[in-house]
Amino acid sequence: MYSMSNLVFALIIGGGIGGVVGWYLALNARGDNKRKVIMDLESQLDQAKQDRADYEAEVSEHFSQPADLLHKLTDDYRAVYTHLADGAEQLCGDRVSISEAALTAPAADSTDKPQLVEVAQPLDYAPKKPDEQGQLSETFGLDKSNSSAA
Repeated sequence: MYSMSNLVFALIIGGGIGGVVGWYLALNARGDNKRKVIMDLESQLDQAKQDRADYEAEVSEHFSQPADLLHKLTDDYRAVYTHLADGAEQLCGDRVSISEAALTAPAADSTDKPQLVEVAQPLDYAPKKPDEQGQLSETFGLDKSNSSAA
């Protein structure tokens, strides 16, 4: 029926077609894998950008809250100072003159420069009397009776 050459020829053609189809499928599968990796990297990048934006918003909120609290503290301090100044003026009359400008004006003595104090330089040797041997002397601390015996 069929000759052996026809069978071998059909096997070679089938193998060639199978090889081409297999190569195409393998190439396509690798391409899908690359696409998946690219999509994963893009999603990670988007997530990192979102995390950074969230962190920046959190930092901004963190620093704006202490600024608001400090502003409130300043206003409260000014209110306390005003209350005490008003009370002092009511109780003491003309003897005390306190203005709110004192809150914002710098202290009068802040322009004075600090005065330097003369300080003696520390000694790098032990103090001694003029007629004594110094610590760096070869005979310092030696008993004269022991040195003649040696």
